[in-house]
Amino acid sequence: MAYEVTMPQMGYDMTEGSINRWLVEEGAPVERGDVIASIATEKADIDIEAYASGVLKKILVQPGTTVPVGQAIAIIAEASEVIPDQGTAPEEPAPAAPEKRAGASAETPEGASEKPKAADGDGARRSEDGPKKPYPSRNQSPSEESSPASTPVPEWAQQLADGPAEPVPASSAGIPGERVKASPLARRRARELGIELTAVRATGPGGRIRAEDVEAASRGGASAPLTRPVGVAAAMDLSDPSEPVQLSRMRDAIARRMAEANSSIPHFHLTTEARMGALLQLRGELNQLADPELPKFSVTDFVIRAMALTLQRHPSLNAAWIGSGLRQFSQSNIALAVALPDGLVAPVLRGCETLSFSELARRAHDLAARAKSNRLHPEELSGGHTAISNLGMFGVTQFSAIITPGQGSVLAVGEVREVPVVVAGELAPGHQMAMTLAIDHRVTDGAQGAEALAFLRWCLEHPTACLV
Repeated sequence: MAYEVTMPQMGYDMTEGSINRWLVEEGAPVERGDVIASIATEKADIDIEAYASGVLKKILVQPGTTVPVGQAIAIIAEASEVIPDQGTAPEEPAPAAPEKRAGASAETPEGASEKPKAADGDGARRSEDGPKKPYPSRNQSPSEESSPASTPVPEWAQQLADGPAEPVPASSAGIPGERVKASPLARRRARELGIELTAVRATGPGGRIRAEDVEAASRGGASAPLTRPVGVAAAMDLSDPSEPVQLSRMRDAIARRMAEANSSIPHFHLTTEARMGALLQLRGELNQLADPELPKFSVTDFVIRAMALTLQRHPSLNAAWIGSGLRQFSQSNIALAVALPDGLVAPVLRGCETLSFSELARRAHDLAARAKSNRLHPEELSGGHTAISNLGMFGVTQFSAIITPGQGSVLAVGEVREVPVVVAGELAPGHQMAMTLAIDHRVTDGAQGAEALAFLRWCLEHPTACLV
């Protein structure tokens, strides 16, 4: 039985990816779990595995090509199975219906079923008398999807797709007397991204601005040139020589997601300091007993374990605002921020509450190592409920992090500093570490967040709790 290898989705905002290289040639046998290709996404370069055994019958997408999420990139089938031609040429208009014959309706060709054609679950439509044809890319509107390339899209159909066009008042447009037609979604995205609609080139029917036009303007795309300086650009010294920087896929994704998060998630921040003397002593003893061939236990390992316990003890923190509602989680899924030359990636440790301290540390080290060498699996880049970002190794004493959309909080961890502390009324040398917990205020409130942070601090100050 043939099956399609498709471009995977890693995170709700990923829309496309590109092929780096194929590791298996057409006609070569593959086993379930074999790595067959490397792809580049907004988040990282990852390997694609075969989820069935057979023969790589057809490579549909060549290296360097960018395709939407869900589009087929290869076909695996039995050695004896014949695969129909999967050419990527544009779909031609359907031939005219045959003449009406006795016993056949004018709308239905002779011999064809009158039942409507159902959509396949794998994202492709299958006709009853021919091979299935893939859906168009995600940036096509429903009206574009169903219309032949040679047929213009009626404005009423576009309005159904994007909502009724409403003119922007002159006061909001910024140019006296100018009125701009834009869909409600386009106006909302423009407010979120800080884009003036008068600086966006419309591509919709009748000079109407669509959400895609606003997105293109935010990325500085050629489809949306600025007509005049806007926002920060208006205050720039244009005499200062500068050059535009070609953004990588990862940097572009970071820019978009952090702008979205900072403007749409109501953050509040709680900061505390933990005494780390007992933890450092226990960590040193564990590293002396551990296998010298294995990575040493780190402070981050203890922080991960403490956060896993905190999410279980304080379930109000183990939640996220997704879409238009609040979702409560049962597992402790924790994302770890890992710095890369071109940005950062946050792979996810799942079910941390069920892992022993040593197993949790081993998986965390393995995840970070594979993130730096672009060997992560797609499922490891989504599903986090909270995140941990540690910049202490760079000498940062304290900072605040931005919550990733789809998560409810993020813990920013600073450097462990040797400072004087008060012990029994007297000064003594000690070690302190500052932590700042950013929380989505839609998820929980200050008092509940403070209780959760206090428990996390207690776990670090009594590190044997992390070993239980």
